[in-house]
Amino acid sequence: MTLRTIEGGDGLPPEPDWSATYNDVLDQALARETWGQVTREMMDAGTLAVVNGHAIQRLVNFRIIYERAARAAAEQGAVIKAKKTGVLQYSPHWIVSRQADDAMRALEAELGISPLRRSRAGKAVSRGRKSRPADRYLGGK
Repeated sequence: MTLRTIEGGDGLPPEPDWSATYNDVLDQALARETWGQVTREMMDAGTLAVVNGHAIQRLVNFRIIYERAARAAAEQGAVIKAKKTGVLQYSPHWIVSRQADDAMRALEAELGISPLRRSRAGKAVSRGRKSRPADRYLGGK
């Protein structure tokens, strides 16, 4: 029987080609910057693996959606008048930015990079083994 090596597991996930997703060079730059921040944070925490690539990519995409919508909501306001009726309503940009924020929070928690979860997602630290009476009986130290 011959064993084959399967790609994946631990390691650095390949960064997507952001120019295939975004035409705007500023969006591409933000995508690269966010990808780098997230992967460095996860690498330092010891939680980065190839299988995280798609979740990180979704996080990057939601960040760009959030930035675009938040910028438009800041310009127009969170509450606007409906065009036909003049009734006040939440801006669609405000709603999209809130939904993108919720999605980013969920992904950050899943990836262990939110401030609250950061300490919980770290590598387990070996504290050594304490000697017990049973160890001496069984011939251990």
